[in-house]
Amino acid sequence: MDLNKLMINYLAEEGFRPHETPFGIAFKNEGFNFLYFKDEDDEQYFRLMMPAIFVVTEDNEDTIMQVMNEVNGSIKVVKLYTMDIEDEEGKSESSVWAAFEILADTTPELSDIVPRAISLLQGARLAFLSKLQEIADK
Repeated sequence: MDLNKLMINYLAEEGFRPHETPFGIAFKNEGFNFLYFKDEDDEQYFRLMMPAIFVVTEDNEDTIMQVMNEVNGSIKVVKLYTMDIEDEEGKSESSVWAAFEILADTTPELSDIVPRAISLLQGARLAFLSKLQEIADK
């Protein structure tokens, strides 16, 4: 089983217009970016991510960590965490990413997995932003 090939074929068949990047497979859905990360060492590891959903700064870092923890405890299979990414100029920016991670069987039905993964990632993003707004409104 080559999960990477299955994923790119599934996305293309569903009209997502995927393209390969050094990290994996990128595509858009409803205006949002998604990345499917390849894991050359584990063919059954399925990780779909919604990158950079919120910028982390020194001023908001404590609140971000608190809200990520709340969301991580309330949504199945999805994890929020921060990642530092360098731009072309070498400047680093930290942001919140949402990840859907599972171990797929040897004959995964991507038509069952991918729509649910996208829905859960979008739900995690909305829950995260809603909790941040609740804190800001206090």
